[in-house]
Parts: sequence; C-alpha cells; structure tokens
Amino acid sequence: MPTVEVGDVNIYYEVHGKGEALVLIMGLGGSSAWWFQQVPVFSREFRVIAFDNRGTGQSDKPDVSYTMDMMAGDLNGVLEAIDVDAAHIFGVSMGGMIAQHFALNYPQKVASLILGCTHAVARTVWSRIWRQCRLSLTSSACGGRLRKKG
Repeated sequence: MPTVEVGDVNIYYEVHGKGEALVLIMGLGGSSAWWFQQVPVFSREFRVIAFDNRGTGQSDKPDVSYTMDMMAGDLNGVLEAIDVDAAHIFGVSMGGMIAQHFALNYPQKVASLILGCTHAVARTVWSRIWRQCRLSLTSSACGGRLRKKG
C-alpha cells in the first residue's frame, strides 16, 4: 500500500502505466477505487496517478476541518514524493474544485487542467440552490418534496 506523509497525514496513492503524468482527483467521499473503469484506459497512454483525498479510502482521516487548499497541498506532496514535476490534472466534482486550487497554488506543476461536473465555489452555488428551494416550496430544483400542505 503506497502512502506518502504530507504534513501529519498519510495519503494513499497508486501509479499505473507510463508516459506523461495524469492525476485523477475524485469528488466528495470517493476514493481512488472509483476510477476503476478509467485507469485501465488512461494508463495505456499516460502514467496515471490516482490517490485518496484525506478523509477517504485508505488515506488518513484527521478530525479537523478540511480546505481545498489543504487538499491541493496533499496532491502536491504526493507529486513531490514520486518526482513528478508537472502533470495533467483531471478533477471531478469536489475533485475539480481541488484541481482548481492546485492550479492556482502550483501553476508550474499543471500541464493541463481537465474539470468534470464541478464548479469554482461550493458555498455560493449551494446557498443559491437552497435559497431557491425555500422561496419556492414546489420548486422542481427540490424535486417537489417541500410542497405546502393545505
């Protein structure tokens, strides 16, 4: 089980294939195992690096508040440990938010940035959705579950 110590946290990672480095960052609660269908395909042409974000899978789960910058730092620690100077960064959902923070904090390490089903700031998006649900109790955004009775 390959892990690297980043600060006071052990981060689990896997490396598959050869070629240019491609990092896969999974979303909230997902582990590197969730890339099981993509890794065999991508590793035909790339050196695929999949890791478990702190709090998921086989990485440590410290009882502290996590930030996107902290998790981007975890990725940087993994890349430094395996001597990767730059990589293509592919993040989905929350992994896309981590990828954006990584690109902002470590731009020299980003060969390209691929974002899937993500957004830039979770707080503002979810607060707008929740506000809309409260304003319209029959909103389709809420699946109509908050209908007024009577």
